[in-house]
Amino acid sequence: MKKIYSAFISSAFQSLRDERNEAIDVLLDFRILPIGMEHFTVSTNGEFSDIQELIDDSDFFIMLMGAGYGSCDKNGISWTEREYEYARSKGKAIIVVVCDELVALLSKDRATLTPDQQKQVDFCNRIEYARNVSGEFTIKTIIRQFLLTYPLTRCVGWTRIEGLGQDETKLAAWRQSHKAFDLSGVWYHLHLSEEDDSYIRVGSVKIEQDFTPNNYTSLHIEGSNFNITHYNAAEGRLYENKMKSSRFVGDYTLQENGEIFGIFNSKRSFNGEFNSLEVNKGARRGIHDFTIDISSPEADTLYFDGEFHDEAPSPKQGRIFLFRSIDDRNSFLLENRGDFVEVKE
Repeated sequence: MKKIYSAFISSAFQSLRDERNEAIDVLLDFRILPIGMEHFTVSTNGEFSDIQELIDDSDFFIMLMGAGYGSCDKNGISWTEREYEYARSKGKAIIVVVCDELVALLSKDRATLTPDQQKQVDFCNRIEYARNVSGEFTIKTIIRQFLLTYPLTRCVGWTRIEGLGQDETKLAAWRQSHKAFDLSGVWYHLHLSEEDDSYIRVGSVKIEQDFTPNNYTSLHIEGSNFNITHYNAAEGRLYENKMKSSRFVGDYTLQENGEIFGIFNSKRSFNGEFNSLEVNKGARRGIHDFTIDISSPEADTLYFDGEFHDEAPSPKQGRIFLFRSIDDRNSFLLENRGDFVEVKE
């Protein structure tokens, strides 16, 4: 089922009419529905709830900043700033474009600006990731570059209802034939080294995947790794050292042959070695390049084989096994690395 995404456009309407049209043009190129307050009427009670609802229903928030701060509420905060702060609080994907007229103001002596212009400059300076229009770096270019790199799997979007019964039948058949590619959900993993039998890391990963024909190859993965302390046989529980941990997040592409490739960011809270290479605590980023076994559609175990590169000496090779249950993960660990796990009764 194809999805349509939407973007809330926040700006002064009259002074930035041409700029809004540029933004709308590029959104339509991406099949993204533009939503603006000029198309709606805010409740006469002066509440912000109508605008909040429209932002809630949008996948993107685009703010075009001109020279004027704009009309304000009773507290002296402009509607555009309120819209921006609300979108930020809701974790929306935000694009802030500083238009020509405001770019010109930013370089002027503050004393020459009107109070309204000063407030707009102050608001702009509080936004760290705003993008200025300059030369060939147009409004369309700024928005297009953002949309080309943003993973749509993070967006909810809208699905057309007409013909849903027939589409659902086709989708069910497709999902059945592609079951081996459905990686979504929580997995409990075991990370082993081929060169160092004593290297054992455990944890969990959450894989977000829109399991539909047009989107299933895009994966968003968040995970954590821990050193183990011991296995309690009576409890059937593997104890982890929470003080020695890594947490990572990344976006990946899944190929038809089972290859997974992506960029990750991680934060480690321990020092140690992996394949005789030094591993230091701190934030780092890198590349995962793995292959999974897709021969068994019903498998509750995944086998990641490959290497990863990061800011430590690389590449570092290893294998990651993913299990749907903790018990399966622990049983596999004891069977294959039991000599290196301290077992307590």
